[in-house]
Amino acid sequence: MHSEVKFKRLADDVFECPVGSPLEAQNLARALRASRLVEDAVPGLNRVAVTFEPDRADDVQAWLDTLRSTDWPASEPGDTVELDIAYGGADGPDLEAVCATLGLSQTTFIAQHTAQTHTVEMLGFTPGFAYISGLSDAWSVSRLSDPRPRVPAGSVGISGRFTGIYALAGPGGWPLIGRTAAALFEADRDPPFLLHPGQHLRFRSV
Repeated sequence: MHSEVKFKRLADDVFECPVGSPLEAQNLARALRASRLVEDAVPGLNRVAVTFEPDRADDVQAWLDTLRSTDWPASEPGDTVELDIAYGGADGPDLEAVCATLGLSQTTFIAQHTAQTHTVEMLGFTPGFAYISGLSDAWSVSRLSDPRPRVPAGSVGISGRFTGIYALAGPGGWPLIGRTAAALFEADRDPPFLLHPGQHLRFRSV
């Protein structure tokens, strides 16, 4: 992977580096953290948010310039993680509406959702919330017009072409198709969140 990388200032000590793909974002964030020039680097879908002291800007840009002819270090996703999901019912109150939108029976939806290997692309918009690729291009579902004030931890939703999993309880507007009982967050675990960018997932219906 070869890219010219430039950053732009978002705030006094917050910058962003646009990139071409979630994988580039993950690898660049990893490389930035390893460089020890920055305080933190958080990958997104097509950019990396970076925090560092403004007086180090020239040093950081000089280091970024060396990446034009250097492969960025790639991550090793490790073993594929299997997550059990209870689809529909109280755990997935929007599954019926989602299936109606897609023109699928619930049985077919679940079969297709569990047949794929999915990839965690990024974490956000709440702590530990996982954006997961792997859905068919035809599966484009809009978010709810009225977001829920509280979504239980472990809830699984879909929106656009992503599956999303709520690691923590909180507000959210993704249509919910199910829920996992997996321990997505443990304060004394390192790292505390089970899911991380670059990880491969398989879903299993229970």
